Amino acid sequence: MIAAAPVPAAEPVAAPIVQVRGVTKTYAGNVEALSGVTLDFPEGRLTTLLGPSGCGKTTLLKIIAGLIPASGGEVMVAGRKVTGPGPERAFVFQDFALMPWASVIRNVAFGLELRGVPKAEREAAAERHIARVGLKGFELKYPHELSGGMRQRVGLARALAVDAKVLLMDEPFSAVDEQTRRKFQEDMLELVANERKTFIFVTHSIEEAVYVSDRIVILSRRPSRVSAIVEPRIPRGGDPELIRRHPAYLDAVESIWQGLKKYLD
Repeated sequence: MIAAAPVPAAEPVAAPIVQVRGVTKTYAGNVEALSGVTLDFPEGRLTTLLGPSGCGKTTLLKIIAGLIPASGGEVMVAGRKVTGPGPERAFVFQDFALMPWASVIRNVAFGLELRGVPKAEREAAAERHIARVGLKGFELKYPHELSGGMRQRVGLARALAVDAKVLLMDEPFSAVDEQTRRKFQEDMLELVANERKTFIFVTHSIEEAVYVSDRIVILSRRPSRVSAIVEPRIPRGGDPELIRRHPAYLDAVESIWQGLKKYLD
């Protein structure tokens, strides 16, 4: 019998650091990916973008990152309009995106190198973040010498090293095995609690979204619009397996699934 842990009361909503206003995106061939998406992302919280395959989750994430332009509307980060990549945002890619010819420490320090940070300073920062993601001792290894989970940790350390206010994560755990994925999810909760940065996270997994998120934005099928915003009211802390069997967790997963099923018909 699992004792039902109390579900925490709602926290005051933090001021938005990222504001998406009427964003549309149309690709070549008149393929409309996003249609009038308006969203606020509160500071210091983890918000997940969830929706049917091909609905434009990654497209929206890349527009926020400044990696691709919107066709209409605008994105504001910390009160400034996004016109391209910026130092206040860091992107963690699904496929690691590491430089294969560079060591772990060089990969992690690369963003600081681009900013002109002196070598000693950037390597010291890289070493701190390598240790934080559990890779101390692997500083001089190369990507081909690491497992998929370790390579993803390098990508996360690189994003943390530049000390961006907003971390954008595109299915960062999809390429690892289930055991590693669950450990990453637990690590993510610690990062959100300790870093107080703003995380915008893309996943296809309802269970993962409920477990790690403060807020879940559900997008409709293409052309994508905001269908609903869910705040999972699940307990934090304690045994992760008990959390995943908690009634509040199970109810949130089932409720979201029922909301998404209509897009699969």
